[in-house]
Amino acid sequence: MEKSSQPPLKPQQGAQTYRRLLSYAIPQWPLFVIAVFGFMLFSSMEVMLIAVTELLLDAVGVGIEQGRGFLSQYVARFFPGGIMPQETARWLVPLVMVIIIGLRAVGNFVGSYGLAYVARAVIHQLRTELFEHIGQLPSAYFDRYTGAYLISKVAYNVEQVTNSITKSLKVIIRSSFTSIGLLTYLLMVNWKLTLTFFLFVPIIAAIVSVVGKRFRKLSHRIQNTMGDVTHVTQEAINGYEVVRMYGGRKYENARFQAASNANRQQFMKLVVADNASVSVIQIMVGLATAVLVWFALAPGMVESMTPGVFASYIGAAASLAKPIRNLSEVYAEIQKGIAAAESIFEVFDAPKEPLGGTLRLPSPVTGAVAFEHLGFCYNEGGPAVLSDIDFHVQAGQTVALVGASGSGKSTLVSLLSRFYEPTSGRILLDGVDITQVPVTTLREQISLVSQNIVLFNDTVYRNIAYGELEGKPEEEVQRAIDLAHARDFIEELPQGVQTVLGDNAQILSGGQRQRLAIARALLKDSPVLVLDEATSALDNASERHIQAALAEVMKNRTTFVIAHRLSTIENADRILVMDQGRIVESGTHSELLAKGGRYALLLQQQTSDIG
Repeated sequence: MEKSSQPPLKPQQGAQTYRRLLSYAIPQWPLFVIAVFGFMLFSSMEVMLIAVTELLLDAVGVGIEQGRGFLSQYVARFFPGGIMPQETARWLVPLVMVIIIGLRAVGNFVGSYGLAYVARAVIHQLRTELFEHIGQLPSAYFDRYTGAYLISKVAYNVEQVTNSITKSLKVIIRSSFTSIGLLTYLLMVNWKLTLTFFLFVPIIAAIVSVVGKRFRKLSHRIQNTMGDVTHVTQEAINGYEVVRMYGGRKYENARFQAASNANRQQFMKLVVADNASVSVIQIMVGLATAVLVWFALAPGMVESMTPGVFASYIGAAASLAKPIRNLSEVYAEIQKGIAAAESIFEVFDAPKEPLGGTLRLPSPVTGAVAFEHLGFCYNEGGPAVLSDIDFHVQAGQTVALVGASGSGKSTLVSLLSRFYEPTSGRILLDGVDITQVPVTTLREQISLVSQNIVLFNDTVYRNIAYGELEGKPEEEVQRAIDLAHARDFIEELPQGVQTVLGDNAQILSGGQRQRLAIARALLKDSPVLVLDEATSALDNASERHIQAALAEVMKNRTTFVIAHRLSTIENADRILVMDQGRIVESGTHSELLAKGGRYALLLQQQTSDIG
């Protein structure tokens, strides 16, 4: 089945997505409130610093007199005769300015640190929950979408959300309070004159609304192309040997350049939309300021203001441009964050793997398995992968599944482990329908060694005693190593069982990797064992040792063996020959040879190929 690099995104309301994102900040609300107060302090001191310029200019020559200016009338009343002498203003006004600047710095630090702490806590929670949720998604999800897509969510998209929370909220809170403070000051000084500024607000709001939709659309495209970049990179790195052996470097370079260029093009479209909107908004704010100044310079207006009031008023009006510009610029970051959050929530909203029922298995589990008229297809309405699979396996029996590639062997044992759900029929373990048993309880009864060996960037010991096996006694771990015939090569490693294997255990050969996987399965010691081409990567000498060890381990244990090399399953209690999702033959090795059917033909073909 062809995998998609990206899932289709459902349209969501941006405000709804942002509220859902901010809900992750609720546990951090005390620090968030402190951060808001910090930014309020910063913004109020920003306005106060502009207002103090009135006192500075009015104090020149005559000092500060009550009634001469807007702020002066409140300050001068604390001095005899309603006048602050110039000598007093000379040291008092600078002192006040220093205090204001200090408080502004404190407010900025408290707000920035508090918001950054909240943001990183939110991102940590979001990232860990996303990782945990991905681990609970059904196998069908991983079949539909590439690993690079999911990696891109955890790495790239979450960082986009970080920018949205940290940078955007910081600018929104700080610039909003600053804008409100400046407008309040302007209205208090001259409310009639200030009303002219509000004539341009609807135009600015319309620009922000139209451009915002464009931002989010482009942000989705950027994330999709980033997923493609990750996908191509992952394939080229994982398959570097094939790339080099078959001269695929130029082809992979071309693929990467195409994916990276698509990402660049979409990003530049976002840059154009962002800067164009900011430029238009700056022009609108500039026009509003120019109109305001034109009215302010009218004879009637100028005569009613002192030089200090006029200068501080024009300064406050001009200062409005910066917070408004910041708010318009941050809108692009908000839309990128919303697009990233929507993409992440799409994964969160994907249904988890079914947990199963509440029935208990008999204790101890013997390993009797029954497949009753089982059918399966990967997609609803798609072609059947398995059809009417019906057979019973007694506890302790070894059943071999053989057939051409694509005949359904691996899919059948995947249903036993509930990596997929059958579309018809059922599977019983010791007489209990496995869908009625908790899936964790079911998988505790099954050990798996597949043809795709997965080893982690950890020590040899922890790769064997992995997950719930971590608490196993060391003696059992050592016994599993011996049974898997892995002792010889492990002792040759630099630190023995404490050797870190590195990324994908590249320091080990295929046969060595396979034996570690077998040791892991042996350590689990479950009543049901699945060997999916478990000896495929072993040389003849190693295979003889492994077969001898497996023969002992499979005693009194129900074992399903998938093998292409028919010579390895001659001693199976039962051999099932599969073709196009159906069981076409069943019997022992000698019985099937006597029939002269499909199994005999497969064995003859392999024998002639070897000869």
